[in-house]
Amino acid sequence: MKNDGEVPDALRETSPSLDSLPAPDTYDPVIEAYKRDVDRSLIRENLKLSYRERLKKLERTAAAMVKWRGAARRSAPEPGREIS
Repeated sequence: MKNDGEVPDALRETSPSLDSLPAPDTYDPVIEAYKRDVDRSLIRENLKLSYRERLKKLERTAAAMVKWRGAARRSAPEPGREIS
């Protein structure tokens, strides 16, 4: 299927609000401001991975966060106990 910027009829039927979206080449200063802070090379690298690889990466990140959360809880002072 050739992508010429047109929305396919099947998609248009399920989401009529697509007609109200700006054209992709429309300049939006808010979007430009956000794009300045996004490292798109990381997004490109992630999109090179298969969905399974991306899910495994997400699982590793979630497991690390659980581990960090546990470490933070263990190192936090107990309620009612002053920090010296």
